[in-house]
Amino acid sequence: MADMRIISFLMLALMLGACERVVEVDLPNGPTRLVVEARLERVLENVNGRQVIVLSTTGPYLSGVRPPAVRGTTVSVTDDLGHVSVFVEQGTPGQYVTSALVIERNRRYTLRVNWEGSQFESTTTTATIPRIDSLYFVAAKPGQFSGKGGVRATIDTKDPGDERNFYLWEQYLNSVKQLGPDSSIRLPVIVNDELVNGRPVIGYQPFEGIDIPVGTQVLIRQIGLTAELYRYYFALSEQVSNDGSIFAVPLASVRGNVANRTNPVQRALGYFSVSEVSEIRAVRR
Repeated sequence: MADMRIISFLMLALMLGACERVVEVDLPNGPTRLVVEARLERVLENVNGRQVIVLSTTGPYLSGVRPPAVRGTTVSVTDDLGHVSVFVEQGTPGQYVTSALVIERNRRYTLRVNWEGSQFESTTTTATIPRIDSLYFVAAKPGQFSGKGGVRATIDTKDPGDERNFYLWEQYLNSVKQLGPDSSIRLPVIVNDELVNGRPVIGYQPFEGIDIPVGTQVLIRQIGLTAELYRYYFALSEQVSNDGSIFAVPLASVRGNVANRTNPVQRALGYFSVSEVSEIRAVRR
């Protein structure tokens, strides 16, 4: 009987050892693609002309290195009145900047990028947003978030009733943007106004899982989205949160809005957007 136990133990050890074999998959590199990070903003509380566009390219999958920057290319934005703003590479490689593009409401803007013989282009309209009326701090309700206590950043605003609005929120604590393991932080905090159209929004906590310690300086940014950009963020969130279950959405690439006019098959990755933004700051006392 003892011999049988020893044999069974050895067989189990061999089976477990076999499960530890590392399988390396050779992933082929696809064609290099242009990556566009271009969100132009009109901050309602501080309107100015400084805008930044970041250009990079795709790199090898799981390389662990920063994507290569696009250097020395031509970048411009033209509005529907014919005014052209040229962006010049400054500071960080791949970062293109202008100080003379004040975003206006009800304007259409076209981005143009020349890269490796191709003309990339995208057109969008300024997405409007209401101002944040107030920022204050509220203690978490008993039992909220598995019994976690703490205090949450809370805002009041009022949705306009004469237009369809789509919202994105960002939160910074002591100038650090909130990113973390909680799903409400890792993924973009977005919503449409279907349930609140034309009504006051009181006591809303965009990042309701984040505790605000005493003495923390909080910045909340309320960013307007177009309907197309809202759908883009929604699809991106679905892909990021995909758990592989039978109820998960099928894996797919998320298509941005920057087209390649020279070679339509080789579209750029990323998105070009123009948004109104409302910012509010407060320190928890």
